Amino acid sequence: MRDSTDAYIEAGQVIAAHGVAGMLKVKALSGDPSGLLSARVVRLSGKGGKGIPEGREFEVRAAQRSGGCAVFALSGVETVEAARDLAGARVFVPRKDLPPPGEDEYYFADLVGCSVVAAADGGPVGEVSSVVHGPAHDWLEIRGAAKEEALLPFVSEFIREVDMAGRRIVVTPPEGWPHAG
Repeated sequence: MRDSTDAYIEAGQVIAAHGVAGMLKVKALSGDPSGLLSARVVRLSGKGGKGIPEGREFEVRAAQRSGGCAVFALSGVETVEAARDLAGARVFVPRKDLPPPGEDEYYFADLVGCSVVAAADGGPVGEVSSVVHGPAHDWLEIRGAAKEEALLPFVSEFIREVDMAGRRIVVTPPEGWPHAG
């Protein structure tokens, strides 16, 4: 596994301001905000963040759970207007602040770079270039041998095994899928 002791992991997205004191409501990518609550610092990036430099770090002053989301009070975000301007921003948390993945769990960032092989014959399918988050399920973006990219639903019907120690994902892609043998 890659050395990522100082790495940031994408862990959620700012979905709204919370209250009138500049707090942010964050939807966790995992669906469970518990792991985010121990973060001491967050990095915001991507869309949203009007006037905020890309990848700016914020100290977490307070964090709490509210329903299915995490709510953060961040240094430098003191008003509801400032919080609203950050809606849509992606939230990154230092790996060291997150709980270690459990058995048969992993952070999606760790899937990037894994080789993808076919369950039928073990032949190469490609390499994971990114994970795309969707409303119903997530997708693996897989770069094939000819450098073309295709999306494969990250669901048990197509993903047979994720071997993080071996950095390998075994798949059974649907018929007609671009990288299917």
